[in-house]
Amino acid sequence: MNQHLLIQIGQVHKTMHAMANQLSDDDYRRQYHQDLSPLGWHVGHCVFIETYWLREVVLNDNTITSKLEWLYIPENILKPERGPALPPIEEHLQWCKQLADENSVIFQQASPALTAHKLNKQDYLLKFILQHHSQHIETMAMVLAQRQLQLKPTISVSQPLKENTKISYHFKNYAGGIFNIGSPHEAEAFDNELPPQQIELNPFLLADSPVTNADWLAFIEDGGYQQRIFWDDPGWEWCKSNNISRPETWLANHDGDFCEISSMGAKNLEPAGAVSGVNYFEANAYIAWLRHTSSQYKLIRLPHEHEWEVADKSGTLKRTGEVWEWCENLFYPYDGFKAFPYENYSKPWFDNNHFCLRGGSQHTQDIIRRSSFRNFYNPDKRHIFSGLRLAMPTN
Repeated sequence: MNQHLLIQIGQVHKTMHAMANQLSDDDYRRQYHQDLSPLGWHVGHCVFIETYWLREVVLNDNTITSKLEWLYIPENILKPERGPALPPIEEHLQWCKQLADENSVIFQQASPALTAHKLNKQDYLLKFILQHHSQHIETMAMVLAQRQLQLKPTISVSQPLKENTKISYHFKNYAGGIFNIGSPHEAEAFDNELPPQQIELNPFLLADSPVTNADWLAFIEDGGYQQRIFWDDPGWEWCKSNNISRPETWLANHDGDFCEISSMGAKNLEPAGAVSGVNYFEANAYIAWLRHTSSQYKLIRLPHEHEWEVADKSGTLKRTGEVWEWCENLFYPYDGFKAFPYENYSKPWFDNNHFCLRGGSQHTQDIIRRSSFRNFYNPDKRHIFSGLRLAMPTN
């Protein structure tokens, strides 16, 4: 078996345990956000999924997984019920470590049944497990950020973010033409990146950097969250019904100065840093506001995911990986799509209510940072380290 990948999987388990070890037993099993499972459930789920694919699917042994599928298969248990069902934190972490270590030994022994299985072609199974666990590390960082928001840490803003009244974007011109999208590497791609496609694009412009914190403050200060004209109907309903007035991760002190809440606590907002914690509705409201305030931005929009991918593959797209960047289009199956290695990774979300995001955040693991990787969420989600980059047509 690929020793490098096995080492990486082992390191991912260590990272999960390090994230968990900073928590009390109560924190470990508490649900901090309605869309997020408790942190401890993610740790158990990952080692369960690893065991499921290795032992049950490949080696035809469900001795362990058959007893735990009620807890760790998401469809079988509601999120609020997951935390109370977990064992005490020390017992649970010890069990997770022991099972992961046993799985590593099984991989290293490389029995004929294991090496001959079709899922081991080009180390697909190891790559799939590593990417699965890596996605959950980012989700666990979301849990820790939501925990910090609920703890309401003492907010000391040493460098108040000042409104930027001179918003200015530099755009790079990308030629139109026929381009390849999707992943050419089937062994490391998720099913929604396959099969590779040829698409045609008109010339387009993409901003050199994501929308910044300073830009977003100008939107706030100009009443962007209070003016109906900037919002579509679903976005306005969401904004008003949830009393939204700032990004998810921004908190204000008694002077009205904002700081940003991360998984580690409060920190100063960097004016040039990419704004994070905004959803698809907010992204489009900001664009409508920018169109309204400046004639040079009358044609501003979100990029299509194809434009983003083509630009990134060219090697000229700057400052990617700071935030997940919303794209204008719905998540959809490529021509010739086939669900793999199981039916429900992508297929249920081709529902005309999930939009694509590209790039990655500061919590995204390297194995997922590829041009063809497609993230997808409902338009109201903003706990996901998400921001935006602006696009325009060339004429």
